[in-house]
Amino acid sequence: MNRHLLTTVLAGSLAGSLLSPAPAAHAAPIPTPVPLTIGHSSAAPQEVDISVTSEGFTAPFVLRPGAVTFRVRSTDPAGAWIGLVRLRPGVRLETYLADLRRAMGDDPVAGGRAVARDAEMLGGSAVAHAPAAVTLNVTPGTYHLVDFRDVELPDLADRVRRVTVLPGRPAPSSRPPAADPASHITLRDGRFDAPDVLSGAVRVVNRSRQNNEAMLMPVRPGTTLADLDAFFEAVDAGRDPGGWPFTGGPTGVVPLSPGRSAFLEAELPSGAYALVTWVRDLDSGRMFAARGMRDLVTVQG
Repeated sequence: MNRHLLTTVLAGSLAGSLLSPAPAAHAAPIPTPVPLTIGHSSAAPQEVDISVTSEGFTAPFVLRPGAVTFRVRSTDPAGAWIGLVRLRPGVRLETYLADLRRAMGDDPVAGGRAVARDAEMLGGSAVAHAPAAVTLNVTPGTYHLVDFRDVELPDLADRVRRVTVLPGRPAPSSRPPAADPASHITLRDGRFDAPDVLSGAVRVVNRSRQNNEAMLMPVRPGTTLADLDAFFEAVDAGRDPGGWPFTGGPTGVVPLSPGRSAFLEAELPSGAYALVTWVRDLDSGRMFAARGMRDLVTVQG
């Protein structure tokens, strides 16, 4: 997701400067929030509460292998885009963060290719005003939790949280939960495969050739696919889109590497939503959404 783009495009239409940059500051200890109830599965994944403020977020240093549910809520007007990444052998965190800045800034194609070389992106949760939870599967090793909305801040490296997954095999009770096939969102090359109605938990799977995401954004009554197409074509071309089809910020799964999946639940109000991605095609440089990777769905809260 391109924070620079989202800030420019959405700030004028969303109340309270929803995606305005957070002030630069070091992360401070944050009280654990009231637990968010998610899912009803026979699996028993680890559950991690992450509460985000403008000063940053706290996270555990150690996890067990298997399924981990990250429950994210934010009091920051900018929301939160918390993602779990695993650096490839030999890649330094500083290198990855520099390439991430390029990918989410003024060099999205070369930067995006560099990010794909730097790290495996396991996904995570984007939240606006409503909390959300995402369940990921982790194996032993070293990972980093990153709030992608902080990418422009000078203390970005200080805000990143290193997480170690201990050696061993996952416990039988720590498998990722299963979702009804009717609630699957599949990311293809240039399109979403998604049901017309989303209810309850959703499994998001990336079957495309590059990192990509799935974001749900509430839309104004009467919004059509043609409205979304006009909006994204204008943004992709660097023009003022004029109208604003969205009434709120993004909630969903932040970028996943090809072959990765995540299990998402969010406390979203019922209504009409756009299912979109803000990621660019790393071959053409164009926004996937401007090439038809967008949809309209109904969320049943």
